[in-house]
Amino acid sequence: MPNSDSIQVLAIDSDEARRRVLKQFLAAGSGVNLAGEADDGAEALAKLNESKIDVVLVDLAGHDDDAMKLAPRIKEMHPGVRVLIITASDTPDDIFAAMDAGADGYLLRGPLSQDLVMAISSVRLGTVWLDPRIARQVLDVMASAAYSEKGRILPTGLLPMPLMPDERELLNQVAGSNCVDGVCMIDADFMKKLKRFAPRTPQDSSH
Repeated sequence: MPNSDSIQVLAIDSDEARRRVLKQFLAAGSGVNLAGEADDGAEALAKLNESKIDVVLVDLAGHDDDAMKLAPRIKEMHPGVRVLIITASDTPDDIFAAMDAGADGYLLRGPLSQDLVMAISSVRLGTVWLDPRIARQVLDVMASAAYSEKGRILPTGLLPMPLMPDERELLNQVAGSNCVDGVCMIDADFMKKLKRFAPRTPQDSSH
């Protein structure tokens, strides 16, 4: 029987085998309980109305478009519930698309480890979680030739604000997993600023 103090998690993943492995992993004394499972967003929203859930894990595999719309809907309907997005893709386009979903944390899928537990615990406490591998990708994008000293014109016609030295240092700390107890204190405003560095497609450039 799960501890009453454990973090209650709802996992949205169309892969039943992967959900089963996740449940077994979390049951091994992690302090996190997989309280619910759902194949898709509709089932997840129904279960959120029936159970006390602290954190929703949204796996983007197989239903990316639905998942992108689901995160803000969960936040609107259940303001106290935190959302952690899991993506298997580490390409800049997919990473920034995941950020646009407006979640509380972003994790690259890989072998189950304490990083997942730490991510769940962090978002539950109000900290925005950014996977170190994602932070490294963001740094690579910002260091690319697309970002000269002159900056970049947004569709609005405004130049994005560059990261301040302390903000860039924070991103480097995340990328290097050099934060206190493995947790970097990142606020939502900082995440919004990072999203402005998303790679632009040729279609974007035409506006």
